[in-house]
Amino acid sequence: MIQSENPDKLEESIEKIDQNIIIRNMAKKVKEEKAMILVTKIFLYGFIAVITLIGVTNIFNTITSNMELRQKEFAMLKSIGMTKKEFNRMINLETIFYGSKSLLYGIILGMIGTYFLYLAFSIKNNTFLFPVAAIAISAIAVFILIFVIMKYSVGKINKQNTIDTIRKENI
Repeated sequence: MIQSENPDKLEESIEKIDQNIIIRNMAKKVKEEKAMILVTKIFLYGFIAVITLIGVTNIFNTITSNMELRQKEFAMLKSIGMTKKEFNRMINLETIFYGSKSLLYGIILGMIGTYFLYLAFSIKNNTFLFPVAAIAISAIAVFILIFVIMKYSVGKINKQNTIDTIRKENI
């Protein structure tokens, strides 16, 4: 075993002296492994980004479609005296219920999946760690995302004329 500042140059020098010597350049192996890890990380983070964008798009589409389908209901509530403050409070409560329910299901299913991955890939001496930080980040991101989408949808609904919405739905 030889330690060198420039292992590639040393490998070439040894090969010039004798071609029959088997040389294992550990520095070259480390570089190759690091390059492979980098490619794997890029692929996985790209995959996660695409899945996240698909999920956000689905959430946006579901919530905005739900709000558009309920335009008549909202117009009726406003026409019988629901104030803007009460309407916003109702939508905010719905948002909290949507977020809580989705987080409940998502955290439970995610923990089951994580535990199965732990069982499949764990070394016998490792213990399962509950990913509290990841769950907290996910919960915050879900509530921010749902609130932003709801605010967008409510803004579109508030711009509409109540009487025109009711009239349009009755025709």
